[in-house]
Amino acid sequence: MKRNVISLLLILLVLASGCNREIGEVTLTYNKATAVYGDLSAIRATPLIALNRAIEDPGKIFMGEEVLLIGEEGKGIHVFDNNDANNPFPVLFIDLPFTNEFYVQKDIIYAVSHYDMVKIDISNMLAPTIIDRDMHAFSEPIVNNQGETLIGFDFDVVTESFKLNGPEAQALQEESIIYFDYMNNMIPKSTIPSSFAGNGTETDQGTTNRIALTDNHLYVVTDNSILTFVDNPTELSVVDKQYLGEDVETIYLSDNQLFIGTQTAMIIMDITSEESPTLLSSYWHPMSCDPVLPNGSFAYVTLRSTNQDGCTGEENSLTVVDISNIHDPDDVMIVPMNSPYGMCIQNNNLFVGEGTNGISIFNITTPSAPVVEMSFPYEIYDVMPHPNAADRILTAGPEGLSQYEVDYTAKTMTLLSAIAF
Repeated sequence: MKRNVISLLLILLVLASGCNREIGEVTLTYNKATAVYGDLSAIRATPLIALNRAIEDPGKIFMGEEVLLIGEEGKGIHVFDNNDANNPFPVLFIDLPFTNEFYVQKDIIYAVSHYDMVKIDISNMLAPTIIDRDMHAFSEPIVNNQGETLIGFDFDVVTESFKLNGPEAQALQEESIIYFDYMNNMIPKSTIPSSFAGNGTETDQGTTNRIALTDNHLYVVTDNSILTFVDNPTELSVVDKQYLGEDVETIYLSDNQLFIGTQTAMIIMDITSEESPTLLSSYWHPMSCDPVLPNGSFAYVTLRSTNQDGCTGEENSLTVVDISNIHDPDDVMIVPMNSPYGMCIQNNNLFVGEGTNGISIFNITTPSAPVVEMSFPYEIYDVMPHPNAADRILTAGPEGLSQYEVDYTAKTMTLLSAIAF
């Protein structure tokens, strides 16, 4: 009997540790997103050109023939002159509030800016100009009772008590973030524009990309949809939007097909009819973070599961998928890895950044059977080849960007320069 009493007391103590003293409440630690409001018209009128500033919260990265562009999450784009890879230097800052994703094609930047899609001419890098802004492409503005527009969220980790059967406690069973308006009322996640979420294609940009471009059409993935834009010389306009499911991460264009990476699948869409992508097939895989890189009749998929960056699951591998039958893709090889992130192809070499586990370089002369040729201990999360220099790559890590010269014969990577964050 005494043993039963002790057991009952232990159970009550465990229950009390997670619940408030007030019956029917639970205390939880979670990510709280509090709405920020402002004058959207005034923000859109922000002058585009600004003085150089320190890189504080880097995001999207682009490597061109002579320039490097580094996104500043939610604020704009840093422009670096990279004519001398040994000594890149800052030129100016493109002040574009709410920018969290962009794509560069020739002399044009296409940038996601919360509600809008913005097209910028950078033919004169010292004097960029906005060609067009497709306002409300991603969502109509969300306005509070005081006439102010939602322009973002402040994020904090907090510990609060909720009713056990309340909407907050219910939401936290499936999500780690709850959104609140200016009166501290919960905002359903489904009503928040996907473009408000921050991070991360062509081979000069790595694989953590959310934008792809043909000659006159633009494709943008949010965390649950794909939007199609008609891209005329002087304007952009959205013409199609399709729901894809949750946790969409990346997009890559190859011929007339879009390869879309989600946390549960590689989705392949046909764009023969450019204004209306159609589903060709899906390759399903265990839940994980998922960049995709097609290469001829095969596609490379890195699957990553690490708790520190929100990638759930247990899979860490490089999967080779046979896409010769585009309607029925099938894996032909799985290479166990530690924590694969972004990829790129240079010549017959596949580079895979593995974060704290370094970088691996595979020989893909036989595309279906990649073989590790080199590995280095540098902490690298994404990697991009130079568009013209066949022996130069750009890498992104926690301390900044680094440019390396790769000697495939000597199997060495020599640091050329670094831009610290």
